[in-house]
Amino acid sequence: MADYDFPDELRDAQLRLHRARSAYRALCRELPWSVEPAEGWTGEEGHYSSYRREFPESPGWSEEQRAEEARLRELVLTLSIEVSTHPYWAALEAPDVVKARMALKHAEDGNGTVHEDGNGTAHKSGGAGSGEGGTARDPAGDDSGAAPPVSSAAA
Repeated sequence: MADYDFPDELRDAQLRLHRARSAYRALCRELPWSVEPAEGWTGEEGHYSSYRREFPESPGWSEEQRAEEARLRELVLTLSIEVSTHPYWAALEAPDVVKARMALKHAEDGNGTVHEDGNGTAHKSGGAGSGEGGTARDPAGDDSGAAPPVSSAAA
């Protein structure tokens, strides 16, 4: 992967975006499955499986949980816009923008800290410019819990 000389404010915004997304996913994993209080229910049996998904009773979200979810969602949106509209991108040719964007998403901060992409996959380069890296599944990205995905539109 090519080396890019990202401006400090762009790299910092990307690092803040990684942290905000991670905090948002962590919060959503802990929230009850329903924004409003709701009775538990069991889903229908599938066409090709006898699996039935069950959902326990949900107490709904507290006002503090609603406020924190809204704050983190807004922070992720604001930082996404800050990173994607940074003037640095205008200085690159069209094909290089995608490569540079991927390099920024997987960049380490100066301390060798691993950052994750939007799919919850952690990345760390094997050394300066080696291009070798390992991946590890972040528990934030697994969908094995008993609760359905949380939709912020319902808030």
